[in-house]
Amino acid sequence: MAKAYWVVSYRSIKNPEALAAYAKVAAPAVLAAGGRFVARGNAAKVYEAGQLLRTVVVEFDSLEKAV
Repeated sequence: MAKAYWVVSYRSIKNPEALAAYAKVAAPAVLAAGGRFVARGNAAKVYEAGQLLRTVVVEFDSLEKAV
């Protein structure tokens, strides 16, 4: 079966404290649903009109598990 991915790209982070609180509950929920964090963090370098902000990639074993 084909894998599925979530790709989350933050355009701006206006409240870092709220994001940190969200991450504390979101990460365990994603892991409990079978998700695996492939990449997460800030970009090391951007090209063209890229955003130098946090990006997260999560892998799931199937589309059914991802939704």
